[in-house]
Amino acid sequence: MSAEEDRAVSREDEDAPVEYAVPASVRAELLQLRAERSVLMAERERLLGRLRGADAELREALRVQERLVEDARANDELRRQVDEASEARVELDALRRDRDLARQELERTRLERDQLRMDLLQAELTLHGADLPELVPTDDRDAEQLRRQVAELAQELEAHRQTISWRVTAPLRTVRRKTR
Repeated sequence: MSAEEDRAVSREDEDAPVEYAVPASVRAELLQLRAERSVLMAERERLLGRLRGADAELREALRVQERLVEDARANDELRRQVDEASEARVELDALRRDRDLARQELERTRLERDQLRMDLLQAELTLHGADLPELVPTDDRDAEQLRRQVAELAQELEAHRQTISWRVTAPLRTVRRKTR
């Protein structure tokens, strides 16, 4: 072999792994470490899987929490609207009671007004020599007939007051009332 061949062989030897004799106790220790490494890697993978699962569960729990917060806000808004509706209903009931009381008062006032008109008409008719019946009929037909008569008499009285003689004698009537 030439020097070049020796160098080529030595280069090949350099690239090839050199095997040393490993004592059996070191090999046993190495085998045990490899087994423990396999167990630890499997445990690591199992724990990483559980961690990924816990992470997914956490994300889902956060989504559920966000939905619950939104639902709580919606419930608060709904509760506020229900409270407003209840308050509005109470206010509406109060307004209806006030309206009914006002209607009753209006009806009473109208009856009082009608009675005062009847008394005034009675006084004017008595002043001019005519008498109105003392009893006011309770029948609607009779009451309507009396209303028409009152309206006619009121028109006649107004027409009479518009005459020239009525206006001319107004100062005389004023003096006469004051001297009574």
